[in-house]
This record gives sequence, C-alpha cells and structure tokens, in this order.
Amino acid sequence: MPAGVICLIAILAAELAFSVRRQSQTFDEGCHIFAGYEYWRSRDFGVNPEHPPLVKLAATLPLLHLRPLPPPMPEDYFKGSCFRGAFKFLYSNDAETMLSLSRMAASIFTLILALMIFEVAYSMFGAGPAFLALVLFVFEPNILAHGALVTTDLGVACCMFAAVYAFYRYVTRPSVLRLAGCGFLTGLALAAKHSGVLVFPILFLLAVAEVALGSRAGVETPHGPRTRRQEVLRLAGALLLIGLIALTLLWSFYGFRFQARPGNL
Repeated sequence: MPAGVICLIAILAAELAFSVRRQSQTFDEGCHIFAGYEYWRSRDFGVNPEHPPLVKLAATLPLLHLRPLPPPMPEDYFKGSCFRGAFKFLYSNDAETMLSLSRMAASIFTLILALMIFEVAYSMFGAGPAFLALVLFVFEPNILAHGALVTTDLGVACCMFAAVYAFYRYVTRPSVLRLAGCGFLTGLALAAKHSGVLVFPILFLLAVAEVALGSRAGVETPHGPRTRRQEVLRLAGALLLIGLIALTLLWSFYGFRFQARPGNL
C-alpha cells in the first residue's frame, strides 16, 4: 500500500507539472501574482483586496530570489488597475518563468490536500477505502483543471479540510495542543479565501451533532462523569477559542494593521 500511495502522489505531481507548463495564463492568475509580490515587497494589501493574502504570498515566494522589476503602484483600488499592473509586471519580466514558479508553489496546497485525504480516510475507514479516496482525488477532473493554478480554490479547500479534521481530532481526544492546532488551521482557511469563513458554521454544526449524539457525555474525568451541560460548555469554549486564534492569525497576515495600504500611500 505505501508503494501505491507514493505512485499515486507521483502521478498527481506529474499531472500538476504538466499543467504548469502547458496551460496558458488564466484570467486572474496575473493579478494574484502581481498582488502577492506587492505584498512581499511593500506590504500593500490594497492590491487585489477581494482575496486574502495566504495563497498569493505562498505562490510568489519563489519570485523573491528572481528580483523582477518592481511592479507599478496602482493608483486606486479598482480591479482594472490590478489587471493593468499585472500585465505590465509579468510581461516586463520573464513571464513564463514567473508563472511557472508561482504555479509550482501554489500546487503545494493540492499535494497536501491529497495526502490529508488519504490520512483521514485511513484513520477512519482503513487502507482500502483510503487508497480508493486517493485514486478518485488524483484523477478528479476539477482537481486536474485547477490544482496547479495560482488561484485560491485549492488553497481554501486544503485549509478548510485540515481545520475540520483538526476539530474532529480535538473532539475525540481533547488537548490544548489540538485545540490550538484547530484554531491555527481555521485561521489559514480564513487567510486563503473569504469564503473560508464557512468553516465556522461547519465547526458549529459538528459541535451540535457531537452534543446531540452524546458520544462524549458521561466520559470519566478526574472530577467524575462529564454531564451534557459540561460538554456543551466545553465545546462552546473551544469554538470561542478557535475563533479568537483564527482571527488573530488572519490579522497577522495583514501585519496587525487596520488599513490595507501602508501609511505613506
């Protein structure tokens, strides 16, 4: 089975590498690359504010050693300025190399998601179902189409999946470390795409289901059996702490500032 998993991951990596080199630039990739590089260069989050920074920062990290010509500073917040700036930025430099490097970096989210799907399925259902889940993921058309693009879709999917699984692990065996890990991954989901906020109702519904099923009520603690009321309070407190950790992490991506653009703009 490990050899089969390695083979499937290698196939996925080859598919992503093929997409990196063979797909032409999509509509919004240039804007994401331009914005991500601008975040690294000047911490100007007013560029492409409709998406949070995580994926754009990760995708453009390999560009820092290239030292491309600085992109022109957009005059306003409108989408048009971002796309115009992206065109000038990419095609005043080595556009093919920059696009390929950014896509390879963004593909990391797809590879991590594949490994997590196998791990989660293996821990819940065993080796056979886990292998089947990985096969379906590796050859899924939407993954093949979007897995290597500098867009936010696979980034938010990866982080939300990780956050939900982390919450499951916390509920089944509570610990401070698992709670903090869930909060951290939830924050990454928020920093990947604004629709990542949907992770909060997902976690809430999972907590409600946990209380309704009563699977943890009655568990022995040092102070006696845990009541349903205690379980409700525990999960409510956990959700609150997860939210605080996640929002703090999201804010950290913006440098703990209240304004998107640096003070001199």
